[in-house]
Amino acid sequence: MSGEKCELIVLETNRLKLIPLDYERAEMFTHLDSRLEDSLKLERAERNLTLHFRNAVKKYTLPWIKADPKNYLFATIWVIIEKISNTIAGDIGFKRKADENGYVEIGYSMQPRFRIQGYMTEAIAAMVKWAFTYSEVKAVIAETSSENIASIKVLKKNGFSEFNYTKSAERGEYHLTDKTNMLWHIKEKD
Repeated sequence: MSGEKCELIVLETNRLKLIPLDYERAEMFTHLDSRLEDSLKLERAERNLTLHFRNAVKKYTLPWIKADPKNYLFATIWVIIEKISNTIAGDIGFKRKADENGYVEIGYSMQPRFRIQGYMTEAIAAMVKWAFTYSEVKAVIAETSSENIASIKVLKKNGFSEFNYTKSAERGEYHLTDKTNMLWHIKEKD
């Protein structure tokens, strides 16, 4: 994957563009300078990225993209671009291709100035619709903290419901402390 140029796929909604990052751009994403924005011809804007998320991209996302280039769209970061400002409003993506149950796990985050405006609801809807175009994907799942009310609301607006799911730990996978009550949500293909 490194050195290869991937076909640029763009998902569009009324207000957003969702662009998957190839390996080089996913690596650029971890830097809070303007490299990524310049490479995508976006307006520069301050982007927040937690150290935990930056480290997770380096430890998991980048190796996943390299290890399975055929399925990189299910392993990479998709940047969420607000069309009006032409800036990165957030990010979204899956945690690898469908598992043995046909489940793909979605994760997402929104930059503070774009929160509570319906952007994430729009982005999740687009990603779920896209994922369901693959026959092996039977359901999209999401894990949230029981205290993350905003995330739970966004999932419910997209037709997700709570369910019990046990995910086998991957070697070296980061887990939240035992004090955090986590919930699983599912949206099954119709």
